[in-house]
Amino acid sequence: MGLFSFQSRNKSEDKSDQEKWQEMYGKAWLMIVRQTQKRKGLKIMKQLDSQGFSEATVVLAMFAESPSERKELVKKAADAGNVEGLWEYTGFLPHSFCPNMSNANDKKWVETVLEAAERRSVDAMNEMGNICNRWGHFTESMYWYAMANAHGHPDGQLSMDSEARKWKNAGCPKTFEKGTARFDEARFKCALSYLEWHAGKGFSVPMDEIIRYNMNGTPIAAYLAGDIFESSDDFEMAYKMYNTISFENDPHGLKCYADMLATGRGVEQDMQSAFRFYKLAAELGEREAMFVMGEFTKETNKNLAAYWYGLSHARGFQYALTRLVQLSK
Repeated sequence: MGLFSFQSRNKSEDKSDQEKWQEMYGKAWLMIVRQTQKRKGLKIMKQLDSQGFSEATVVLAMFAESPSERKELVKKAADAGNVEGLWEYTGFLPHSFCPNMSNANDKKWVETVLEAAERRSVDAMNEMGNICNRWGHFTESMYWYAMANAHGHPDGQLSMDSEARKWKNAGCPKTFEKGTARFDEARFKCALSYLEWHAGKGFSVPMDEIIRYNMNGTPIAAYLAGDIFESSDDFEMAYKMYNTISFENDPHGLKCYADMLATGRGVEQDMQSAFRFYKLAAELGEREAMFVMGEFTKETNKNLAAYWYGLSHARGFQYALTRLVQLSK
């Protein structure tokens, strides 16, 4: 499900309604960060929430006056298909620090976190890394930390480096463990390669095999190969890796591809195409791409820019709130 959960009667209405809702959301955020108009801003968010706009529901949850109200709102957003709402809802589910899958509460919590991670919640990806770490599943833990890092989680890189050290100290296990749902052998081999890379060891998996996994649509393979080629200044190959994953409609793959187009690394610079791919990534929930969309539109449409910055801020992107405050003045 996309960012919107309303339906209109025809395509022309779709466009006008979408633009109207976006600008209302952006305008409300500008009021909220001004503080003196916070109540008015939240009132607009309530209007949008009543019309089924789940992004506004997430914002209302951020400003809820009690834990019970917040729980009700994030559950509502989650039920509407909002991934951020789903992730926030995991915070209200009872669970153990090191979950036992034979316990019903722990099982439900892990499965909910996993669903949010598979639907590309950056925070849920990092939490899955924590869960697998506590279980001693080092390669699967590295998979999730690598995905969180690739998608811009602030702790992802530190977690990856720490996991590489643990893996190395544990004797460098290389046996495939099934782990949780959908952790297949392709993901295992790519996670193993990430571990080896961060532990300063050579790859046990040939690069052409990693590239093949990328071509077959395994996201971590594209980020691994892209990182390696970028670090060796082979931008043309890095561009090809991100180009491949962009066709999988992976939001971070689209964002990486847009970065290459915007900077002219490995391909001729093309800002018009970069804008198009940033927009696709943002619409699929990539929080840094949302921020970039705000940068693109802040000079021409203040409310629309605030819409993108607001979405990015609600997903925890560090610099988005600063931009909202600047725009509100």
